[in-house]
Amino acid sequence: MLPQRRDRAERYPASVLRGGARHFWILAAVAAAFLVVVVAAAVISRSEADTVLVAAIGTALIVAWQSLETARAASAAEEGLRGAADSLRVSQVLAIEAERRRLDADAPRLLVRINEPEWPPRVGRQFVGSEPAQLPMGEVFRLPKDATRHLTLRADGFIRNEGERTVRVTMHGMRVEDPAVAAGPGWEVRWTEPGDHDLDIAPGQHERFRFEDDHMTSEWIANSEAAERNEHQPTAGIGAVIATDDLDNGVIDTWEIELSGRPFDRVADEQGSWRLHKNIITGQSPMVARVRPRLRRYYRSKSADQQLPEIELPTGAPSHTPPGSLR
Repeated sequence: MLPQRRDRAERYPASVLRGGARHFWILAAVAAAFLVVVVAAAVISRSEADTVLVAAIGTALIVAWQSLETARAASAAEEGLRGAADSLRVSQVLAIEAERRRLDADAPRLLVRINEPEWPPRVGRQFVGSEPAQLPMGEVFRLPKDATRHLTLRADGFIRNEGERTVRVTMHGMRVEDPAVAAGPGWEVRWTEPGDHDLDIAPGQHERFRFEDDHMTSEWIANSEAAERNEHQPTAGIGAVIATDDLDNGVIDTWEIELSGRPFDRVADEQGSWRLHKNIITGQSPMVARVRPRLRRYYRSKSADQQLPEIELPTGAPSHTPPGSLR
């Protein structure tokens, strides 16, 4: 019998066992009090109807009390289950966070930077392999005639491998230095065509890239019109740098490259006319190129496309990790 008692004690907290015994003795006391009240009523009133009425009222009170106790016990059990589920969730979060820290230690360490966009922009590319000509400062575009003219904006950047292992990097929507083409006059850089390119970057090595974004004049002007209304500017170019380690249980990092801004200012005295404009006093460019914050995805298995799950800590649950360790 001792093993059975031990098993029962392990499955039910001591507070629950004590609560059951307490409930039994309270119920016994209430039943005894009810019997005393009924007998006293019968002796005092000597009326069967009064005795029945007292017994019915007492029975109703006992039933109501039992219902209240049952609801209270159910609520306590539900709270206990909720606490157990919260504890399990906290344990899962801590386990996943420990696995993320391990993957972070072996992850690629890349530095991705981009320069200020070139100014003034260039006309749209006429054919594959052509180098678009740069527009003159202050060029005026008149709508609707020039609405469909293409404008190309570009910015150059670089990636440097600061880790200790070679990293495979995929460039989406970029141009990279073309090693197959001999350098031209003055050893100028020759670039590949825009597209997707895979690079293997060794430790300490860096690779240059060029991001170009081509839109119609009307689309770039829409940014200036939106700014006048204090609204979101709809036109922007987005490229991506994606790096992966050589581990199935590893990470994939993504940096988005954004090229946006307002290359046009409205010509005040000409209806439908817009001018390429840069503030020559401040030198501030109307265009912005930036590298968005890195997005890191953690994988238990890349081949199975199985990422680490995201589990949120329950509200009000105490954290058992150092501040800032949970992302």
